[in-house]
Amino acid sequence: MSLDIRSLFIGYLAQLEVIVAKVPVDIFSLSLSDDMFSLEMNAKVAANFLLRGYCPLVAIELVSFYSEVSGKGAVLEQITKTKAYLEQTVVIENLDDSKTLIDKAGFTEVALSPSEFIHKYIIPNFSFHMSMVYAIARVHGVVLSKGDYDGLHSYPTDFSFVRT
Repeated sequence: MSLDIRSLFIGYLAQLEVIVAKVPVDIFSLSLSDDMFSLEMNAKVAANFLLRGYCPLVAIELVSFYSEVSGKGAVLEQITKTKAYLEQTVVIENLDDSKTLIDKAGFTEVALSPSEFIHKYIIPNFSFHMSMVYAIARVHGVVLSKGDYDGLHSYPTDFSFVRT
């Protein structure tokens, strides 16, 4: 089975964009705790992580559309540019696991096969930062659903698993 990682990453970015678009501008500087990244930084890191994963897979120089400019517009611009860039790159048909990809995970250097690199490092890190965006938005009252996160789930507006 082959997996179109490029399309997968573009889809992830589309859902990140859905969430970010719903977040009021005054929430971008907020975080879950004082020692954690803000919603804005989590969104920027999430978008950038997909390039950190894809560029080495296709053996192209790592690019980033991260900007020091703050705000909702800057985040949406980074996501848009990242999606556009990925759309113009080559599609990977198969991963060559005889190679080793190297990156830094915090203060640790990781050396992984392309399959491990994507599935154990890039996707979990993207998901972590996107989850932080979702969590920060929700804790500050932004109405979001699981469908905003994955693009698949659908629930009525007044639906809740939790009875109040």
